[in-house]
Amino acid sequence: MLRNRLNLLSSVSIMPVLLLCAGTGLTFVGSAAVSAQAPVVQPVEAIIAGTVTEAGSERPLPGVQVHVTGLGKTAVTDDQGRYRFANIAQGDYTLRFEYVGFEDVTVPVSIGASNREMLQTVMGRGGIDEEIVVTGRRAGQARALNDQFAADNSRNVVSADQAGRFPDLNAAESLRRIPGVSVQREVVGGEGRYISIRGMDSGLNNTQVNGVNAAQPEKENRRVPLDMIQTSALSQITVHKTLTPDLDSDGIGGAVELETATAFDFAGPVLDLSVRGYHQGLAGGVDPLLQAMYATRFGSDEQFGILAAVSYADRSTSGYVFYNDEDQLALVEDEPDAGVTPLQYHLTSYENQRENISANLALNWAVSSATDLVFKASYNRLFDQELSKALYFEGGTEDYDDEGNLIMTEPGTANIFNQYEETILTQQVYTLEGQTTAGAFTFDYSLGYSSAVREEPFDNEVAFEAELESNLFGYDFSGDFPMPNLTANDRATIADPNSYELGYNDIDIDDSKNERYSAKFDVTYDLGSNWLHEIKGGVKFERSKRTLFEANVMELSGPLSLTEFGVGGFVDVSDTGAPYDKYLSLDIERLKDWRNYSQSLVDGNADFENEYVDDGGIPIDEDSYSSTEDVFSGYLMGQATFGELEIVGGVRFDHTRITSDNYEIIELEDQDPIYSDVTGKAHYTNFLPRLQANYRLSSDTVIRAAYFTSIARPEPLFISGAIEIEEDDGEVDVTVGNPGLKPAYAHNFDLSVEHYFDTVGLISAGVYAKKINNFIFSGIAGETEADRTRFENDPRLAGKIIDDVTTYTNGEQATIYGIELNLVQNFTSLPGAWGGLGVYANATFQHSEAETGIEGMEEIDFFYAPKMFYTGAVTYQKYGVEAALIYSWRDSQIVRLSSYDTPIVEEPYGSFDAQISYQVTDAIKLSVDAVDIFNSGDKPIVDERYGDGTHYLEGATYTGRTVTFGINARF
Repeated sequence: MLRNRLNLLSSVSIMPVLLLCAGTGLTFVGSAAVSAQAPVVQPVEAIIAGTVTEAGSERPLPGVQVHVTGLGKTAVTDDQGRYRFANIAQGDYTLRFEYVGFEDVTVPVSIGASNREMLQTVMGRGGIDEEIVVTGRRAGQARALNDQFAADNSRNVVSADQAGRFPDLNAAESLRRIPGVSVQREVVGGEGRYISIRGMDSGLNNTQVNGVNAAQPEKENRRVPLDMIQTSALSQITVHKTLTPDLDSDGIGGAVELETATAFDFAGPVLDLSVRGYHQGLAGGVDPLLQAMYATRFGSDEQFGILAAVSYADRSTSGYVFYNDEDQLALVEDEPDAGVTPLQYHLTSYENQRENISANLALNWAVSSATDLVFKASYNRLFDQELSKALYFEGGTEDYDDEGNLIMTEPGTANIFNQYEETILTQQVYTLEGQTTAGAFTFDYSLGYSSAVREEPFDNEVAFEAELESNLFGYDFSGDFPMPNLTANDRATIADPNSYELGYNDIDIDDSKNERYSAKFDVTYDLGSNWLHEIKGGVKFERSKRTLFEANVMELSGPLSLTEFGVGGFVDVSDTGAPYDKYLSLDIERLKDWRNYSQSLVDGNADFENEYVDDGGIPIDEDSYSSTEDVFSGYLMGQATFGELEIVGGVRFDHTRITSDNYEIIELEDQDPIYSDVTGKAHYTNFLPRLQANYRLSSDTVIRAAYFTSIARPEPLFISGAIEIEEDDGEVDVTVGNPGLKPAYAHNFDLSVEHYFDTVGLISAGVYAKKINNFIFSGIAGETEADRTRFENDPRLAGKIIDDVTTYTNGEQATIYGIELNLVQNFTSLPGAWGGLGVYANATFQHSEAETGIEGMEEIDFFYAPKMFYTGAVTYQKYGVEAALIYSWRDSQIVRLSSYDTPIVEEPYGSFDAQISYQVTDAIKLSVDAVDIFNSGDKPIVDERYGDGTHYLEGATYTGRTVTFGINARF
C-alpha cells in the first residue's frame, strides 16, 4: 500500500539478524510490544530482531509496526527504532513494515539452523531529485501518529517537532491543544500551569518525567506545575487516556509522560542551538530565550552515547488583576440570592519576572548484545519574582440588623497594599533504566529519584490604611467593573499620602518539599503461542516523603505613616478599560527591605512591636507537617490475538501505607497556645482490573474499547491536617485531620475509532465515561462529625462546652462522560503551493456531576471540567515555510467554591495565535510566534464570577499579547 504518495524506501539494506536458539540472547534489544495474530506455530527455535531508520536522516523510527506474515505476529519499534520476535520456528517468512506516511516495505527472511544475520530497514522517500515531503514538523507529526496508532491503549502523543507547530513555551500550554485536555491558569500572570484531562483536576492525574513519578512542590495538593518545564527541554509528551495494568494505579484523569531525548535517538552527532527574543505587550522590552543541545555516540561499536541540553528563559511580564480577596457578604442575612457585596475588593497592577532554567543529561551504554542501560537526569528551576501594587477597599466590620440587613458598624477603609514575593520551584528527576533479554524473556528494571521544592525567600506584604466616609457595602455591578460607592471626600482621602497609617503587614516562611524514591522490575515472556503471545508481570516500590514548614516572622504594629515609610508613584490601570482613578503605591525598595526595616523599628522604638513574637520566639504554624507514603504495587497481564482482535488485560495490586506527623494546637481564651506533636497512620489496598481491546479493521483503521479502574489518593492537606482546638465565647470547636481517608476509586469506560490517512493525518472519534466513588474535590473535602468522646473526656478541656468536632470525609459519587473528536489532514495532493496546506482540529464535549458530601449542597460540576473546548488550526508546510494560524477556545468552568458554597465560575476564554518559520538553509531556521494576537491588554485572560452567569466579579486577569522570534541552527 502506498502511504502519502511517497516513492518510499530509498534503499533497503538487508542483513537479517536472526539469533537462533532461544537461549543465545539478542543482538539488538527492543522493548517491543507484541500484539500478534498467529496460527499454529512449529517448535520454538529462533529470534528475529532488527532496527528501522528514516531515509535521508537515518534517524531511528519509533512506532513502526512490523508483521511476520504467515505467523500473524506483530511488534512495534521502540524509541530507538528496534523490534524483536522470540520463539520463531525455522522456515521462510516475510516481514512487512508499516508506518503512516511511508510506503509499506516487505523483506523476505529465511531462518536456518545456524543463521546469524542482521536486519536493518530504511523507510523513507527515494529519488535524489525528489523533495522529501515528510520533514520538519510534519515528520514529528508522523512519528506521533504512528506511536499513537501502534499503541496498545488509547493515547495522544506530542513530539518535540509537533509541539513546535504551536507557539507554546511550557508543557501545560502545549498540551491544551490536544483533545480532552484543558488548561488551568494561575491567576497572576494568566500562564497555563496545570492541565485537566477529561474533566479531572490536575491533582487527579499521574505525571511522570522519564518514567519516574514527578515530585509535587505544592504544599497542599498533588498537582505538578508544568509551567516550570519548557517544551524545548522535551523530546515527547504522551497522554494516556486509558490505562493498562503495567501503568501506575493513580490517574483517574489519565497519565502524562514527559520524556527527554538520548543520543541513541539520533543517527549521528547533533548540535542544536536556538536564540530567541520574548516580548510581552504590557511589559515592553525584549527578553532572552536560549537553548542548546549536543548529542553524540562513541566507542568502537558506538555503544556509548551522551546527550546534554540546557535552556534558559528570562521573561518580564506585566498586567492587572481585579479580585475579591475575601468571601462575599450577603446583603440579607443567609439569603445570598438577594445580592452580595465584597468584603475586600482589590485593584492590582503586577510586574512579574520569570526565570526558567532547564538542564538534561542522558548517558547510554549498550553493554552487550543483550543489555542496554540509560541514565537520565532532568533539572528544572522556575524563579518567579512578583511585585504587586494594589489599592483595596474594605467594608467596615459587618453585622446584620434586626431585619437581617447588612449594616456598617465601623467606617470603610482604603488600603494601599503592596507585595513583593519571590518563589522558587525546583524539580529534579534522576533515573537509571535497563533492559536485558535472554531467549524469550525480556527484563526491564529501573531505579528513580525525584524531588520538588517550593521556597519563598521573600513574601513581604505591607498595607497602609485610610478611613473613608462610605460604608463600601453597596458596589455598583451594572458595568464590567464593580464600582465602590465613594464620595468626593473619599476620593480626596485616597489620593492623599498623609491620610494613611500602617495597617496590615505580614512576613512568613512557607517552604515545602517532596521526595520520591522508586524501584521497578518487569518481566515479559514471549510464548510463541497461536493466540496468547505475551505474558508480562512486575513489581514496584515507591516512597514519597513530604514536609511543609510554615512559620510567622513579622507583623509590625505601631504608629507608622505612609509618608514616613515612603511613597511610590501613581498606578494607572486604564489599559484594561477600567474606569478607576489612579492610586498611590509604596516605596518599592523599602518594601523589598521590609524585614530589616520593620525589625529596626522594633529594636529602636518601644512604640513598635512584632505581634508574632511570643516570649522571644517565632511560633510555628500549625499547618506544618511531615508525612511518609509507601506504595507497594504489582501486576500481571497478558496479550492475545483472535484474528484482527487484540486483547490486553490483567490486574494491578496496590497497597499504600501512610504516616503523618503534625501538630495539635490548643488555643483557649486567656491562655497561651499549646503545641504538641501527634502522629496519624493509615493504610489501604486496591485491586485494579484493566482490559483493553483493539480491533484493527484495516491497516489504517483501529477500533478501541477499554474498561479500567484507577485511584486518586487523598491530598496531604486532608491526611496530615493539624488538630486545631479553639475556644470562642466559651465554646470549643475542634477540627481533626483524617489519615484514614479512602482513595477515590474510578470505573472508566472508553470506546473510540481512529482512521489514519496516507497524508500523515488522522480522523478519530471517541466516547468516555467515568464513575468515581469516594470522590474528593481538590482543595475541598466534605466535613463530618469526628469522635466527640475523645475531646469531651480530655482533662485539658474540663468544664468547657464542646461545640463542633469535625473532620474531613470522602464525598459520595461522581460521574463524567464526554465525546472527543479529532482531525489532522494534509492536502498534499493539491497542485503547486496549495499542496502545503493542512488542518488540525479537535473538540471535546463533556458533562460532569459530583455529590460532594458537603451538607446541603446539590450536585455540581467538577472543578476545571468545561462542557466544551476546541482547537482549530490551518497549517502550511512547503518551500521551507512552516506556518499555522490557531484558535483555541474553552467554555466556562467551575474552579472552586466560595461563601455559601457558591461555585466560582471562570468565564469562556479563546485565543487566536500564530506561528511561522522559514528554513533558510538546511541548518538555519528563522521563526516568529505570537499568542493572543488580538488582545492589547483590555481582554481578561482569566475572568472569574461569583456564581454561574452572574455579574459579580470574583477575579479578572489582564495580560495582553506576547511575541517570540529568533533563529535556530542544527548541525
